[in-house]
Amino acid sequence: MEYAIVDIETTGSYAAGNKITEIAIVIHNGTHILEKFQSLVNPGAIIPFHIQALTGISNEMVEDAPYFNDIASTVYNLLHKRIFVAHNVNFDYSFLVEELKNAGYSWRAPKLCTVRLSRKIIPNQSSYSLGKLCQNLGIIIHDRHRAMGDADATVTLFEKLVREDKENLIESTLKKTKEHRLPTHINEDDFLKLPETTGVYIFHNATGKIIYVGKAVNIRKRVLSHFSGTNGTQKRQAFINDIHHIDYLETGTELMSLLTECKLIKQYWPTHNRALKKFEPKFSLIQYTDQNDYIRLVVSPYDKHAKAIQHFERPYEANQLLLQLMEEFELDNKLCYFYSVHNEPKPKLNYATLPNVDQHNEKVEAAIEKIAAQSKSFVLVDQGRNLNEKSYILFRNNTLYAFGYFDVELDIVDYEDLVKEDDKCLSNYYMNSLVLQYIERYPSKVKKLLHKAAIDYPID
Repeated sequence: MEYAIVDIETTGSYAAGNKITEIAIVIHNGTHILEKFQSLVNPGAIIPFHIQALTGISNEMVEDAPYFNDIASTVYNLLHKRIFVAHNVNFDYSFLVEELKNAGYSWRAPKLCTVRLSRKIIPNQSSYSLGKLCQNLGIIIHDRHRAMGDADATVTLFEKLVREDKENLIESTLKKTKEHRLPTHINEDDFLKLPETTGVYIFHNATGKIIYVGKAVNIRKRVLSHFSGTNGTQKRQAFINDIHHIDYLETGTELMSLLTECKLIKQYWPTHNRALKKFEPKFSLIQYTDQNDYIRLVVSPYDKHAKAIQHFERPYEANQLLLQLMEEFELDNKLCYFYSVHNEPKPKLNYATLPNVDQHNEKVEAAIEKIAAQSKSFVLVDQGRNLNEKSYILFRNNTLYAFGYFDVELDIVDYEDLVKEDDKCLSNYYMNSLVLQYIERYPSKVKKLLHKAAIDYPID
């Protein structure tokens, strides 16, 4: 068993928008060092001043250094089929996955984090940062915040962890983090190309038909979870056996992944997406005209055939709105019905005691108009799939109309001009609710629309 003990220096703290400026790799067999590699890397971008101050790596130092693509084959061969070890491992790992992917290499490896292992094997330390931990353990770091200096210190720390691992925590950690074997009929290349980003994954059957759509904060991890575990039911096995090809769409945000998932499910109605009831509201405030021409207002369980004024998740909210309308517009309570779990029979009406039908209907229509006048229209602008774009969600008259992406450099006068044909969607209650709940949490992301005449957009 061989380990690649790695440290990198970078232009910033996250892989999607930053680059490697230096890399050091030490190949180790658990007892001694086998090989070393170190190189400065030209990031193709300016190194921020505070990063220069921290690492001592200046723009002049990397000016003549190789780009990562120039050393990608060497790095890949050193990392390939070895266990990846680093202090705060996910930082270094995410950068190398991104850089290797950009250079045309699909690479994944089992990981060990010396921070997590140190917490278990050497407990009760005041700090587990590499500098403080090494200082407390008497490990000397030469060239702190330089790749090989930190890598050498991590090697010494790792050797100490191996020696003091009396409970075989390293071995058990590797067993937990080892990637599961894919079913033989699934193309491994499909899986290897999956990113560890937020988005939607799509399963196809042998003929290419979409059979399942799912959303994920981490696409690769979520897809892998479908093939792990011990659930061997016939239903689950039939599902797995039906998967022959995996595709994905990155979305940038979880909200965009939820909306994209809904849009694709409504478009393709995949065989294995069974939780479709979530797309429907639970209750509605509906109107109907009785045989004596009175317009009635009723709170009832959702019925797609009924003429709904507004949909609700809970009956309490619907009952409260109806009560508010009754009080404000002085609606006769004998012509309005609240929802009750007891399903009490409605009393027989004596029409002689009711108000004039025209006067009553005018009040009801005024109440309905008030609800319509309170409809929301806005644009929600959020982060995109990369630093060069933003996402947008266009909401008109209480209805999600379109969502998509635009270039950050675009000079926007009217957000409705962003809408492309593929961005439009046939909305539903669930999708609308997702957006409205999101803007309650993040009101600063909402932009006003230019005033336009009201347009009726469809909702099913």
